[in-house]
Amino acid sequence: MSFDLDLSPTIYRLLRYVEWTLVAIIAFNSAVNGEANAWLGMLFLIAFALLSLVLPIHRPLWQRRGYVTLGLSLVIIAYSLGIDFNIFLYLYIAKSCFLLDRRSIIVIVVVTAIISTPIYVEALPKILQEFSCPLANNPSEIQKFTVNYLGNYLTGNTFAILFSSMVIAEQKSRKRAEALAQQVESLGIALERTRIARDIHDSLGHTLTNLQVQLAVAQEFRQHNLAQSFRAVDLAKGLADQCIEDVSQSLSAMRQPNFNLNQALNSLIEQVRQNQAWQIEWQMNLPDLPLSVSYNLYCIVKEGLINIQKHAQASRICIRGERTPEEIILEIDDNGRGFDLQKSRIGFGLKGIDERVQSLNGRFEIHSQLNQGTQIRIVVPCLSQLR
Repeated sequence: MSFDLDLSPTIYRLLRYVEWTLVAIIAFNSAVNGEANAWLGMLFLIAFALLSLVLPIHRPLWQRRGYVTLGLSLVIIAYSLGIDFNIFLYLYIAKSCFLLDRRSIIVIVVVTAIISTPIYVEALPKILQEFSCPLANNPSEIQKFTVNYLGNYLTGNTFAILFSSMVIAEQKSRKRAEALAQQVESLGIALERTRIARDIHDSLGHTLTNLQVQLAVAQEFRQHNLAQSFRAVDLAKGLADQCIEDVSQSLSAMRQPNFNLNQALNSLIEQVRQNQAWQIEWQMNLPDLPLSVSYNLYCIVKEGLINIQKHAQASRICIRGERTPEEIILEIDDNGRGFDLQKSRIGFGLKGIDERVQSLNGRFEIHSQLNQGTQIRIVVPCLSQLR
């Protein structure tokens, strides 16, 4: 089982400063108390200070195990020499949580207890004599000290492991939060790109295509049919005006708090009637809707009309919109040539409609057969759910 934790520099520095603080406090106490083996204790403290400069988190497993084993071995050797550095034992157990997997930590705690307890018991009289304790040679009191040692060992290690595990869990949660934030940012960028592409296609793409066609017609007939060429130029001028109007409506929808869906659709129908010989039936019974809903429904109707203009070869169109207690329903029907849903690939226009419907948490249904027309049905949640 591998273990690899990307420890933050703050936690790394905190562990180092804690160890330096312990070294400094113990060294100061030894110097003030004038202990006989103070020089020997200073050697151990220097070794701990040097070890604090390194925390081999990203090193091979054997190096991490060796680092923890070395730190604990120094504590045990100090025990055997009558020097109590118990606090460093807990510190290196805590460090092992950052360096090793859970099974290795349990093994280290158990093995350290097995090795250190008899050494501590053997060195206990010497340690008690250092503190001038009169109970240094009393077997029953030594037994009590041993039990206390095991209790303190278990308590201290439990605290060290739980605290370190909490820090590790926080580090992992922070990394997951950062990764999630990056994913959300990437998704937001992708959605914005999709929205821009869809708006360009819906508002300008088809109009610019028609404008190009009319200019090509004017160019073709300018030598031998000026009347046809001028009519094409007039249509191109109208299409250019429509492009400007489309951009204006898009900006207005984004900037203004209110977007009058019925008024916008009426203007759209009038533009379509000027350029197409369609019989259009129009029935709308929609309440005031949120801006995002109104604008998306407007774009859906517009894209539906564009698809009919490009592909359907229809003479009659029926547009209906109504609200039920639970849903808003929008239907666009035509009597055009239709298509086979099983064989035909859905183009960008219908895909754009579907994306807009999905953004409203709605349903997009399309029914069509060859020479039987096409029926589009949009169902979105009612107003209370949309808000």
